[in-house]
Amino acid sequence: MSVRVVAGTVNSMKWVTRAHVHVDRVACPWLIRRFVDPQAEFKFVVWPGTTLSAGDGTPFDFPDMDIPFTHHEGKCTFEALIGHYGLDDPVLSEMAAIIHGADVEKDIDKTPEARGVELTLSGLAFVSNNDHQALERGFIICDSIYVGLLLRTLRKEMKGKTEGKSREDAFRLLHMHLRERLPRTIKVGPMK
Repeated sequence: MSVRVVAGTVNSMKWVTRAHVHVDRVACPWLIRRFVDPQAEFKFVVWPGTTLSAGDGTPFDFPDMDIPFTHHEGKCTFEALIGHYGLDDPVLSEMAAIIHGADVEKDIDKTPEARGVELTLSGLAFVSNNDHQALERGFIICDSIYVGLLLRTLRKEMKGKTEGKSREDAFRLLHMHLRERLPRTIKVGPMK
């Protein structure tokens, strides 16, 4: 599997969304920073009530606005960004289904992980000092979701190679292969 990171093809981008982040407004900045522009900046505005200007950045996840990066045709903003940037990654596709379910109430039971992700990401705005801190914390959660999904795939692929090994040896083998397959923007701890 090869993960294409778009970074380097765009100048550092500015993005703007609604304050008090929730599922899509945590997952989308994570996607942008990890797969599109590691230097992207995010601004949060009170909505409704704020008039956006071009200097605020590219708007995303604003309801009832005619913009490319929001809910369209049954897809959440996270899915719209993946499609726009042509991010062809099976792990991101799995993650998109989870984020969609967590963000779109009527679809929450379409993936078993969606309820837990919604519960976790919806609380970030309340346990953080501001939206920027909520993003920092949310990025750790999103990194963990991505890594967990990739790890699930690796465990299936490597079942024959890990069977009969000690837990420690199996962990080391999975860790090595995980590091090889992660995008360079997602870091895992060193093997101990």
